[in-house]
Amino acid sequence: MESSIYVMGSRMHGLADSMQAVASNLANAATPGYKRATHGFEALLRDAAPAGAPEPGTISPRWPKLLGPSLDMSSGPISRTGRPLDLALEGEGFFVVDTPRGERYTRKGRIYLDRAGQMTDARGYPFRSDGGTLAVPPDAGEVSVGSDGQVSAGGIPLGSLAVVTIPEPERLVAEGWGLYRNDGAPARPALETRLIQGAIEDSNVRPVQELVAMMEIMRAYEAGSAIVKRLDTLSSRLIRTAA
Repeated sequence: MESSIYVMGSRMHGLADSMQAVASNLANAATPGYKRATHGFEALLRDAAPAGAPEPGTISPRWPKLLGPSLDMSSGPISRTGRPLDLALEGEGFFVVDTPRGERYTRKGRIYLDRAGQMTDARGYPFRSDGGTLAVPPDAGEVSVGSDGQVSAGGIPLGSLAVVTIPEPERLVAEGWGLYRNDGAPARPALETRLIQGAIEDSNVRPVQELVAMMEIMRAYEAGSAIVKRLDTLSSRLIRTAA
């Protein structure tokens, strides 16, 4: 009885996490480059434990293990903006951004110029190029970015934006502001990714899909709550009967 309550409690905890992911997705449906978050369960099927108490750190057979958040890395639609410093990535690549916490990756190609002419994101973190950071000289003329990432201003080449692929995209961790930390294999140069100037990649969130998921989660949570209450009532009756 107690194990059944534990299993259902774990299920409800997972549903709460899923609801949080759905809420975050809906809040970022209009955020450029945002990748929708998902949650799930994994049933652990192990051999039956030997008689007696389980060893420390072991998990009983068929008890669910909550999966952490994962990211749907499918591409979002590309929208034309006409802004020269808006860049969309067509393919599996990521821009590289240098932050105080180290190298981070993003699909959010909305670029700004700081006072020194350095190409940065909205928080002032510089985009990396083949020569480190890339700066546009004052009065250099119109900025042009080629499909290979080559940046020029007034016809003068300035460098090439770094674009990389992540061998294990499932190991990416969202840190907010469209930035991701890579906890997997090192990034490598993206050879088949194409840049589109004057465009931005939209979020891959589908609001209608998320609203349907939200309703399903709410129904499942309500059903789980009813089951837990029923199991608790039965457990109380067994205790009274045994007494």
